[in-house]
Amino acid sequence: MTETGKAAGGPPISYPIIVSKLPKDGMPVRFTASAPERAALALHLAIPSVDRLEADVTVKSWRSEGVKITGRLTADVVQSDVVTLEPLSQTIDEDIDLVFLPEHSRLARMVQPQDGELHLDPEGDDIPETYVGDRIDFGTVLAEALALGLDPYPRAEGASFDAFDTDPEPEGGKISPFATLRKLKPDAP
Repeated sequence: MTETGKAAGGPPISYPIIVSKLPKDGMPVRFTASAPERAALALHLAIPSVDRLEADVTVKSWRSEGVKITGRLTADVVQSDVVTLEPLSQTIDEDIDLVFLPEHSRLARMVQPQDGELHLDPEGDDIPETYVGDRIDFGTVLAEALALGLDPYPRAEGASFDAFDTDPEPEGGKISPFATLRKLKPDAP
């Protein structure tokens, strides 16, 4: 077991929410990641560091058997600039609005359309997540939300990639790619 309480290869943060014990009016959850959790999360996301990770959400029962988690995740992370590889700080502020259903719920089953195609509305609500047993690991939810909030190509303002010539003899002229093949012929000059 690691310092975060999870086996190697598992989620970097674990914060179980027991669905069967949710209050009728919902349960507020304020989560602040510890230093070992932030370090494990940075390693999991392959970024230099996660300096702060906080979440303020409400967990409520949804319909008869589901769970709805709504709120906000905020974090300060350091990523590597894609041009200079220098550390680049970024603040992440993500809304969390998720619905979870038990694995065998009839609401969790998607109805297959007659034409065999899966039709999704990109502007519509997300498909509910499923959970097994009576627990939802809120730590995994936070790790996924943070990963989705990261800039996929972080670049500092003004950083640019200047093309450079890798040819060791730029003045030597253009060499045909077939020149080497010509040398392999037995009667080659």
